[in-house]
Amino acid sequence: MLADIKTRLEERVVELDGRVGLASDFVAALKSGRAPRGGVNVYVLPGTTQGLPVEVIGAGLFVQPVRRGVSVASLLQSTDPRGIRALETIDAFLTDIQQAICGWAPGDEVGVFELVTERQAPAQNGLFAYISEFRITDQLRITT
Repeated sequence: MLADIKTRLEERVVELDGRVGLASDFVAALKSGRAPRGGVNVYVLPGTTQGLPVEVIGAGLFVQPVRRGVSVASLLQSTDPRGIRALETIDAFLTDIQQAICGWAPGDEVGVFELVTERQAPAQNGLFAYISEFRITDQLRITT
């Protein structure tokens, strides 16, 4: 699912211009200690999965609704001492990311993605970091 979301962001948020990565790219960016280049860079990360009450048990079938979470981390280098320009830029990207993901499903999931929360995350070395969390309802189906 993460690769599908990466592709969706690359197609729908053209301003990112190839600056969409996955969890391994995010770890590499953090380890390097260097600011991302070219504006906002986003990384698609696995999120929290929450099990809901079981719907069916028996007759050889187990069905449990789940909400699968995905996080999109947005990193932006601040270009001025107070970060005003960075904040103006990140707001537009966050809106574009929401519009690319919300209401969409990458496969045969039961539901579509919805925005759960968006918050600033700790950052350093002149970086702004925001985490956007999305969830999609699906089912865990097991033949017993």
